[in-house]
Amino acid sequence: MIKDYPKFLEHLKKTGRMKLLPQVLRELKEAAARDAKLAPRTESAKDNPDLISGSRTLENGMLTDTTGKRALIDMYKNITQVHK
Repeated sequence: MIKDYPKFLEHLKKTGRMKLLPQVLRELKEAAARDAKLAPRTESAKDNPDLISGSRTLENGMLTDTTGKRALIDMYKNITQVHK
């Protein structure tokens, strides 16, 4: 990430590379979007009624699901596997 934008712009002007600025800005926006997508987040039943109860947390690529929906799905799978 660029810490000092005025100094960065001065460097681009001095080296004659101002045409790179749109590409650099596009890359910075994409990097910010990636960071936002990978940031830890929690979704609760209050936010998403489909979850029935509890919450889901996505952190470091690991989903921790403590929702009522997950519990119901697990019970259904156990019931249907017993009868096969």
